[in-house]
Amino acid sequence: MSRIFNAQTLKILKDISKDSKIPAQKLHTGYAKQMNYKEFYNTLYRMHQQGLLLKEGASGNICLTITDDGKKLLKRFHPERDGIWKLIIFDIPEKQKYIRVVLRAKLKALHFKKWQNSIWVSPYALDEEIEEELNELAKKIFVRLIKTKDINYTEDLEKLFS
Repeated sequence: MSRIFNAQTLKILKDISKDSKIPAQKLHTGYAKQMNYKEFYNTLYRMHQQGLLLKEGASGNICLTITDDGKKLLKRFHPERDGIWKLIIFDIPEKQKYIRVVLRAKLKALHFKKWQNSIWVSPYALDEEIEEELNELAKKIFVRLIKTKDINYTEDLEKLFS
């Protein structure tokens, strides 16, 4: 399933997304107390290598712009409700406990909440990429994604996401 990114990467992306272009030095000023110069620019380098941001200009006058992949990542960490409940049900045997543990961790990262032991729920929109990954998992192990607007009682579910 999808990668997990560190908190600093997400904060930097969020700050870059506020402007169409932002000078790297200006951005570093806000992070100077949290990260030294080398850590900050190494983080920017990794983000650029991962396709999350674009760097333009010469060293000393670099401007940063968030890419479409960076915007997708931010959206994943600040999801929006789309009016459709997503239920993930799975039955993974004890012999494959590791897969079950990893799946639960990924579901938590995607803002799913445990409704019952093997039933997880979310009211948030899912990326196509995530749905494709779930479809691939369904071919290998018993993992099903159910999308519905019609659940007879949702107060307990709404409490999970308040």
